[in-house]
Amino acid sequence: MKAITINSFGGPEQLNYSEAPIPQPEGDEIRIKNVIVGVGKPDYLVRSGNDPYLKDKLPGLIIGNESSGIVDAVGPDVKGFAVGDHVAMLNPTGCGSHAEYSCGSERFAIKLPSDIPFEKLAGILNLQVAYAIIYDVARGTDAQSLYISGAAGGIGTTIVQVAMDKGLDVIASASSDEKCEVLRKLGVPHVFNYKTVDEAEELKKITNGRGVDIILDQTAGPAMVKRMDSLADFGMIILYNWLNGDPQFDQLNSIITNAPHARAIRSFSFHVYDNKTERRLANAEKVFEMVRQGRITPLIAAEFPLAEAKKAHELLDSGKAIGKIILKP
Repeated sequence: MKAITINSFGGPEQLNYSEAPIPQPEGDEIRIKNVIVGVGKPDYLVRSGNDPYLKDKLPGLIIGNESSGIVDAVGPDVKGFAVGDHVAMLNPTGCGSHAEYSCGSERFAIKLPSDIPFEKLAGILNLQVAYAIIYDVARGTDAQSLYISGAAGGIGTTIVQVAMDKGLDVIASASSDEKCEVLRKLGVPHVFNYKTVDEAEELKKITNGRGVDIILDQTAGPAMVKRMDSLADFGMIILYNWLNGDPQFDQLNSIITNAPHARAIRSFSFHVYDNKTERRLANAEKVFEMVRQGRITPLIAAEFPLAEAKKAHELLDSGKAIGKIILKP
């Protein structure tokens, strides 16, 4: 089969369109003939070497965190899937999906309804993550408003749709006027270009000084503690992706001294559902219904053949993608 492999960690130049053996499912694994392969930040983190435990799998590591397709073989211990099922797979190791075929434990797969085309569920992981953040992770505060920076990507455009569907007053920012216009067309009521205005001042103005109930922060790093000041009383920052590294926790004193505001920090990874299969699948059913009803429409930034994975990753790294990047094996 054809697959995208790396021999060294680094940029898109490390991606190789290679021949690889078709994987054979063992135990509770299912094998998928992939129809759509998602490209996202987890793939960047693996490719660039942010998961050091994968060094032992070099050279020839097949990267890829997510894919969807049709089951064409099952291991001897598989109970919930059969050949011919439409499925999506989130590989917990973050590798294996940039290929014509991939294998994974049935614990990390979800059955897709056959009445919804694969294209409408492109980036199913984004849909699941967005639903999880809004309905599970954001619990603990009586939220009326939500702010997300860098909202024009695959996950961002999905989160704003789920949040607006729930009735939250959504504030979103992006790095260009073009991206901001896309967010406005999605119906986001408050949009600004964070490159041209001061984020804290804009949030203060939009909320009339009250602050935001939920701030979604995918960068973490030094800016996280500063963002605490933009939270309303009882507000919460939700960290995911950590693209700029660890927050400056040596500044926790500033959070402690702001205790009268009762602000909170919650860290989120979708792996919290690894051993919560029933809850994950129940959430997925709700997502499918939202897609059926047209309440959520995944935005596709670009589609590339598998052989052009380098171009897909170059677009990912550029930060210019508006919506989800996908590969077609």
